Amino acid sequence: DSFGEVRKASAQIDVRGRAVIADGAPFARLAADLPERLALAILDVAGAPIQVARRAHPNDTVVILGAGGKSGILCAVQARKSVGPGGRVIGVESYAKYADDLRALGVCDEVLAHDATDALGMYEAVLAANGGREVDLAVCCVNVEGVELSTILPVRDGGCAYFFSMSTSFTRCALGAEGVGKDVELIIGNGYARGHAEWALDVVRTDPRLRSLFEERYD
Repeated sequence: DSFGEVRKASAQIDVRGRAVIADGAPFARLAADLPERLALAILDVAGAPIQVARRAHPNDTVVILGAGGKSGILCAVQARKSVGPGGRVIGVESYAKYADDLRALGVCDEVLAHDATDALGMYEAVLAANGGREVDLAVCCVNVEGVELSTILPVRDGGCAYFFSMSTSFTRCALGAEGVGKDVELIIGNGYARGHAEWALDVVRTDPRLRSLFEERYD
């Protein structure tokens, strides 16, 4: 019926109206213990951390491209929990402010300020940060085109490249992996997973530093 404030920093617009939800469509109740704007920001990318939890295992090494953004930072926090003290989490974030925020959280063993569209440079930077070894899982949360090979190249044979980005090209993923001879599992991210809403909200609830950061950015 009407529009209110436009908040570019949090990608939110206030509207007044009525929503019609089709029978069987997924929906989530707003959390009573979190501010509305904060909860909406988390629910926007709720599918990200639970997918990492399904694929990251103790002692694994995980690299996250775009790790300082909203979905990326949730993935980084979840990856730290999943791989444990014996694993490694490498974050890639080219935006200096978000890279500093990520370092301050302390969930990444390394934070690389690298251009995600530079595939060979990304491969070399990730291996240098991981003692010359390829990673078990790569997660792409970058919202620009042309980062498919940057995600695929650092992954070991038998590992997984997960694309949680709407700018991902299936063609670049499939033909790129084939062209460079990478035997890795390619997953096109599904924004829905059963229980994903509560999972994502709990990731923020249980990490006071992350909650404080998200409140600063999105509330």
